[in-house]
Amino acid sequence: MGIRMSHRTIKLLACFSLVVMLVVACGERKETGLEKNTADGLVLDAYKHKDYPLLLSLADSLEKIGAISEVQSYYWRGYASDRMGKKRAAEYYWKKAEAGAKGFKSAEEVDYYAKSASRLANLLNLKGDYDGSLKEAISAAEKLEELGCDTTTDYVNLLVFIGCGQARFPRMEDATRKSFERAYAKHLERINASPTETTYKGAIAGIVNMAYSCNATHQYREALYWCDHYEELLAQYARRYPSDVDYIDKQQARQNIYRATALASLGQTQDSYLAYLSFRNTNFSKTPEGIYDAGEYLIEAKQWNEAADCFQRLNELVNKYHMEFSFENIQTYYLKKYEANLKAGRKDSVYAISTYICDSLNAAIDRARADNAAELATIYNTEQNETQLAENEARLLRERQIAAIITIILIGGFFVAYVLYKQKSTIKLAKAHEELKEAYDQLEETTSVKERIESELRIARHIQLSMVPSEFPQHDDFELYASMTAAKEVGGDLYDYLVIDDNLCFCVGDVSGKGVPAALFMAQVIRLFRAMVKRHYTPAKIATELNAELTENNDDGMFITMFIGMVHLPTGKLDFCNAGHNPPVVGNGSASHFLEMEPNAPIGLWEGLTYTGETIDNIQGQLFFVYSDGLNEAENPQQEQFGDDRLLTMIKRSSELAPRQVVEVLKEEVERHRDGAEPNDDFTLLCLRVK
Repeated sequence: MGIRMSHRTIKLLACFSLVVMLVVACGERKETGLEKNTADGLVLDAYKHKDYPLLLSLADSLEKIGAISEVQSYYWRGYASDRMGKKRAAEYYWKKAEAGAKGFKSAEEVDYYAKSASRLANLLNLKGDYDGSLKEAISAAEKLEELGCDTTTDYVNLLVFIGCGQARFPRMEDATRKSFERAYAKHLERINASPTETTYKGAIAGIVNMAYSCNATHQYREALYWCDHYEELLAQYARRYPSDVDYIDKQQARQNIYRATALASLGQTQDSYLAYLSFRNTNFSKTPEGIYDAGEYLIEAKQWNEAADCFQRLNELVNKYHMEFSFENIQTYYLKKYEANLKAGRKDSVYAISTYICDSLNAAIDRARADNAAELATIYNTEQNETQLAENEARLLRERQIAAIITIILIGGFFVAYVLYKQKSTIKLAKAHEELKEAYDQLEETTSVKERIESELRIARHIQLSMVPSEFPQHDDFELYASMTAAKEVGGDLYDYLVIDDNLCFCVGDVSGKGVPAALFMAQVIRLFRAMVKRHYTPAKIATELNAELTENNDDGMFITMFIGMVHLPTGKLDFCNAGHNPPVVGNGSASHFLEMEPNAPIGLWEGLTYTGETIDNIQGQLFFVYSDGLNEAENPQQEQFGDDRLLTMIKRSSELAPRQVVEVLKEEVERHRDGAEPNDDFTLLCLRVK
């Protein structure tokens, strides 16, 4: 009868046979005849093939026969245990490696001490023992400095972990920055000395930890600072190793999602969204890991529905890495999925996820018990100390039980919060119903007043809209498009254009005041503007004559800011006059800029003014954009204005588009910036390109 064995089993038996034969043949631990390079080769082969059970067995067996050192054995046992998810065992072995290397008798011993200390500091940091990680990293870094071994990757990693630990404690922002700067400077030294893939990737891995740690500790401006360095370093790597497409794509995605998270937390919604779009343009964003990263960002940005949609695909990530039910996985993944669906108001999903988490706890507890037993058995076999086994088992079981209780309390708390939220909503709804009933009882008393006010606003809006052009016919010599977006209360924005012979005349204005008076004043301005254009007046002449007309009998003190332009279409020459209005934007791409102009006064304030006109020799092929201050002064719920810088940035990005598209893009950006806030003013946009 034949017996089949897997390739890994055959390899394991072969290695054990080799070790056993050497032990039997030589008898003594230090006289095996197995050369060190052969032993190292066996270990490295198992490491490269990610055969961690074999690596664990080899490290133990080869150390027993003296083929590798005790420090080296403990390091590899810790590494294999960590990769197999046995974190407690890994921590134990790396501490044993450190203890065994205190003599520092050889360069190899120092090297494995540094490796063990670096991995131990990282493990403690990941499990949340920041104080332990910080102490471990500082102690090891000081020791390596004393030994003159402060140029290795492991030493630089220790500096990173020192900064990560410091970031978790209050009032240590300066110390954190100094540690990260030291680590980054060391990485750059290594790259300058040897610009290989390994040194670049080591530096990038370090900066990933820095940016992530700053975001995790709410130091968002520091996170942006390291994201900038992240971007610079990755650009250098991409220039040297452009064929490493998948790695570059993944790192670009991570840099952009870290940046988006920091910007969202700082309230910079527009820039955060642009960084998120850059993340979405990577291939990595479409992988299970990328979708999960997007979900974490969307939670930070409080976009609950989109976050809930991302976490619908959580099972793809779980299945890809064959994740077992554990407390860490429930906390890291499923509680975030629960939060996103709860905040999104998806009641059925919340119930389903809660049920799933509760069902998963039993499997997690069973797995925790099994893992604890296995790890403790390993430690016991190493130390052969039953007392230590009992103490460690009790401690680990107690920690797991506490974790289980905390998880159950969290879930219970979420359910209680949800029930209270429903009750509170019901009370609010009943109160709103009573208030609505009272308001309805008072409605008849206020109807006539409201109708009169609404009628006045309708009349004013009708006057305003009927006076400005609504059609923009195709023309061989130019493209022009304009739009006026109304605020809640009627204002006095205006725009107009006429083609007279070879000249295109246009204007944009903003009347002071609101309501019917402003609308009538605006109508008068447009009527006079059209009449003066037909008389072939220059822009400066139009402004001067308008001022003369409007200051006469102007008892209400109304006035208008206005930009008036006249383009000679065959040559592209622009004559213009600006009367106290916002400066237009002119140019293409990065060359776009605000136009510098003479400071004329608004029209209608003072009698007898003579307005100064100006000229641009040729604007053919350039985008020319005029607007009212309702655009750059548009506010979001935090009363932050859209601003001139954001306006200029958007024009630079969209200057190659058609004028109509430019106007539509800016309108969308303003709405996104407002984020639901009521508009505080009309805003008018006019965009022109002379061909």
